Amino acid sequence: KFSTKRLLLFSCSQSRTMSTGTDETMDRLFPKPQRKEMLRSTYVMFDAEDFSIPDPLLFKKNIVTAIEKEGYRGRIKINGYFGLKITIPQDLLDQYLEAGIYSKIFEGDRVARMNMMLVELLFWAMSHYPAGTNVLIITKNQKILEEHKVRDIIEALAVRDFYFAIEHPDTFFPPAACAESSELFIPIATRKRTFDG
Repeated sequence: KFSTKRLLLFSCSQSRTMSTGTDETMDRLFPKPQRKEMLRSTYVMFDAEDFSIPDPLLFKKNIVTAIEKEGYRGRIKINGYFGLKITIPQDLLDQYLEAGIYSKIFEGDRVARMNMMLVELLFWAMSHYPAGTNVLIITKNQKILEEHKVRDIIEALAVRDFYFAIEHPDTFFPPAACAESSELFIPIATRKRTFDG
């Protein structure tokens, strides 16, 4: 089973409402850090299956703000995973790079892209073990945990002091923000669920 203390997942529902629960984990991406965990690194994996994020800099600011508000002050690395290069406007890739979101371009379909994301996740885990880190996966794939490889890898790392959160891109760049991209948008609290396997 997944430990509810190790693996915290957003519900990925369309409703974005403030949680009124008493459980402190309800409005968090990751568990509240102990003093020794405040400098944990966070690896952000953005499954960029389309180009619905017109302002990568604002997108990054919102991600960083959300993580820092939770008390984590460690390094934050953000990678964007794209499909065929020929379909990606070069100016958009340049904007991601300028924002500090490193673009990874893979040939093949969504399954191939996800497989490569998992390979990179394992390399990240190997380089940070046994300390453990936070891992935030941003994707529109609401059935990501139904994919056998994803579930197995997350489960294996979750019991080795890696904290995982999975969230929809709209949490950090909602449609309404497109019209206000010049201002920093602070993500609203979102109801989460725990996944017990």
